[in-house]
Amino acid sequence: MAASSITKAVIAVAGSGTRFLPATKAIPKEMIPLIDRPIIQYLVEELAASGIEDVVFVSRWDKKVLEDHFDQHPTLEGELEASGKEHYLAEIRRPGELVNVAYIRQNGPYGNGTPALNAAPLLGGQPFVYAFGDDLVSSAVPFARQLIEQYHETPGVILGAQEVAESEVPNYGMIEVDSAMRVTKIVEKPEPRAVTSNLVGFGRYILPPEVLELLGEIPTGKGGELWLMDAIEAYMRQGGAVYACPVRGGRWLTTGDPVNYLEALFHFGLERDDLKDDLARIIKRIAKDL
Repeated sequence: MAASSITKAVIAVAGSGTRFLPATKAIPKEMIPLIDRPIIQYLVEELAASGIEDVVFVSRWDKKVLEDHFDQHPTLEGELEASGKEHYLAEIRRPGELVNVAYIRQNGPYGNGTPALNAAPLLGGQPFVYAFGDDLVSSAVPFARQLIEQYHETPGVILGAQEVAESEVPNYGMIEVDSAMRVTKIVEKPEPRAVTSNLVGFGRYILPPEVLELLGEIPTGKGGELWLMDAIEAYMRQGGAVYACPVRGGRWLTTGDPVNYLEALFHFGLERDDLKDDLARIIKRIAKDL
């Protein structure tokens, strides 16, 4: 089976973005710009480059601007065409040409398992990429492609993973693995000495349909919310295989809070040939005054 046979993805974008208020009072956090593209476009570009053809956004009532971004804008296109701004014309058309998109409203309990469960009727009982809208990966080989390739080598649940410093271990859900990268234990925000691994799992997965079935069966967990990791642990107890897929040739960049957002902003800026020299000079000047 070719790696490209996984062609569907679900992106959870129903969060309220409270850590970015008041900016997110009127703008979804996924639409906050990273330079000249919104956060969510980086993720969709990665998925498209990985062979994903269909993306389901699980959203909420006040995020229509996200839908508009991946749609046509005839008025603006006409203005740009009339003024000869062909570069900008291509750029605003690009989001709508990346993938086929569908939008559904999140319905059910809070929790990061609910969006995947809501999208199940659109997935045809096939494995799919599941992504959180504020988690990005910068890598030479698109990370969703790395996940898909890992799935075809070791079928089961595939967890996106990255090593972190020991001091950061208490901030994340940590995963312990064997020599084949099969997950043996998942520990949420442990003390550093409570785990033997420094691999953190983040918001990027390949999920087989069995996990969706379990999401529909398990009770809500902590805080009355439906947690994806509870379903994955139930899958493991039933003998299902779960593997970690560390980022190769790149790094995970979360944009879910202001500090990490700034790091992602600098990172992507320094990757661009048209910006890196000026940005490096600005960073050095600011750092000199600290």
